[in-house]
Amino acid sequence: MPRISLITPSLQQQPYLRDCFTSVHDQGYAELEHIVVDGGSTDGSVAEIEAMKDRLAWYCSEPDRGQSHALNKGLEHATGAVFGWLNSDDLLLPGSLQRIGSAFEREPELVAYGGQRLYRDANGHDRISELDHADDIDGLFIHPQVNQQSTFYRMDLVRRVGGVEEGLHFAMDLELWWQILFTAERALFRFDEVPLAVFRLHDGAKTATGGNSFRDETAIILHHLAVQLDQEDLARILGMGYDVERCLRPMPVSAQHLPIVRRMIVYFLIKWHHTVHHRAEFEMMQAFVKSGVDEDLIDPSQVDRWNKLKVKLTGRSWLTFRIERKLDHLFA
Repeated sequence: MPRISLITPSLQQQPYLRDCFTSVHDQGYAELEHIVVDGGSTDGSVAEIEAMKDRLAWYCSEPDRGQSHALNKGLEHATGAVFGWLNSDDLLLPGSLQRIGSAFEREPELVAYGGQRLYRDANGHDRISELDHADDIDGLFIHPQVNQQSTFYRMDLVRRVGGVEEGLHFAMDLELWWQILFTAERALFRFDEVPLAVFRLHDGAKTATGGNSFRDETAIILHHLAVQLDQEDLARILGMGYDVERCLRPMPVSAQHLPIVRRMIVYFLIKWHHTVHHRAEFEMMQAFVKSGVDEDLIDPSQVDRWNKLKVKLTGRSWLTFRIERKLDHLFA
């Protein structure tokens, strides 16, 4: 069975650590390499970590530059053939490591293996995630699920792309996904319709406190892709609605990736902005409608939204748009 390097970044998560560690080490997976990188917590986390130190391959507690930096610090000490990360407030489900290890043992050329995750709210209620499909290659690029806690990668590819992008704090899992996908295009992916981990939803979680940060960082990644491939029209449109000035590493893309990258950006814009709320968004989406984008790029699931956008934004000023929107609400 392959060695699995599981990295747990943590900061001020003492109430969750014991459950997290128990969910990992009660699996009994012999080739587990568990690494914990704490960012200098002062809430009692260090005592919890040190109580588990005999079962950890490496750990530290010191200030860092955020979760992505913590993951890369852990990768410096990792020796496994398979990589995954589990945040300290999340859980693995019983038998998941055995399932993951078996998948990579059966298929040594496997690039990524994943399953579903359970979204667990503060009341203990679970909702199951959707799942990617290995035979839907376009979907893996355009609208991936990236169930981060339940997704594991071949380590040599993670090292080839340089680990995790430290310039991102919310969408680094998506950026890593795309890095590996572009690097190992048409390679072997496998997804099983079985829950492997629990994603806890609570008031202190980054997903609860980060607002639109995941969306905003996704826009930054896509803007960098557009710039890399000289897609000035889409780069300009994204720059109208987002602060895209952030230094990120390049993606392993070339001219052959133009069609899929354009579809990725078009999908993103319609997904997040089919309803317009403020002036900058209005100007961005109006420029998008006016750009004459090839409608073959529109995902079939978004055609209705796209057609409504064209009707609402074509030939309108911001003032006219606002008046019409208020009238729609009034007479709905």
